[in-house]
Amino acid sequence: MKIDQSPNWIKRFLLGELTEADQTAIEQELLADREKFEQVCAVEDDLIDSYLRGKMSRGDRERFEIHYLASQYNRERVASAQILIAEIDRIAHGRVTTGEVETDSSWWKRYSDSIRWLQPDFGLALVLAILFASGALWLYLERARLLGEIAKIENVAQVKRASFKERQQELESRNQVLERARADERQRYEESKAALEQLRIQRQSLSRTVLSFLLTPAPVRGEKTQPSLTLPLLTGRVRFLMELNSYGYVGYQFSLQTVEGREILRGPAGKFRLGKNREFAALTIEAGKLTTNDYILILSGQTADGREEEIDRYFLRVS
Repeated sequence: MKIDQSPNWIKRFLLGELTEADQTAIEQELLADREKFEQVCAVEDDLIDSYLRGKMSRGDRERFEIHYLASQYNRERVASAQILIAEIDRIAHGRVTTGEVETDSSWWKRYSDSIRWLQPDFGLALVLAILFASGALWLYLERARLLGEIAKIENVAQVKRASFKERQQELESRNQVLERARADERQRYEESKAALEQLRIQRQSLSRTVLSFLLTPAPVRGEKTQPSLTLPLLTGRVRFLMELNSYGYVGYQFSLQTVEGREILRGPAGKFRLGKNREFAALTIEAGKLTTNDYILILSGQTADGREEEIDRYFLRVS
């Protein structure tokens, strides 16, 4: 903060009427500005003189004794000033009362009188010199005290900065450990993700695997006979091939039933040619739809006029 240069403001500073923050700010500014420091010293001298001569108000006197005289150094300075003021008053009083009317015009008389008049002037100069030396000493000691306090504050600040720097280094070290742990965790996550993706691809490739089986029709239609094909309980898809003769049908249908007559699936059967003379009806079934049981696969042909005729029956077992 900037010091108010009015004597009243400086007086409040010396009597401790300002806040602690303002007091500290003013003390720091006095160390940097010698002119303001001397101004405060001048107001302080007037304050001491007013106190010692009884010219101070009751309230200011109480604050002066409570705040200013709380310092041992200030008490000693007031005591020294009291002695100096008393000496100055004594010399000034003696100079007035010791004057004599000159009755002898001899040169010795004039010389004696001049010597006598010089003695009070010399004493006053001596007192002023002592007062100046005392003020200079006080300024030096006060400056040294303030510099010592600043040095203490700087030491405390340096210790705090060192502690803060150490704490910051510790936090940086922890952050590095956390970053490494996070990087390791991320790498493990990526590895697990890649492994899961590989398993998914393998599973998809397995699910896309189609097992083909060639079915042969039952020996005699309508008769109960043992299944001609036994399938394991699989996952994925199963394709059944049924060889065709030249029936002349425009399309083919299939019906998958249990031996008890419960229909599981129904739909169109595909047709493809192998070589020049062999044709097959083909159908693909998700193996998950086939549970452990005996099944009858009925292949039918569709005529040109829309009728459906049974061609063959195929028996199979899933176990």
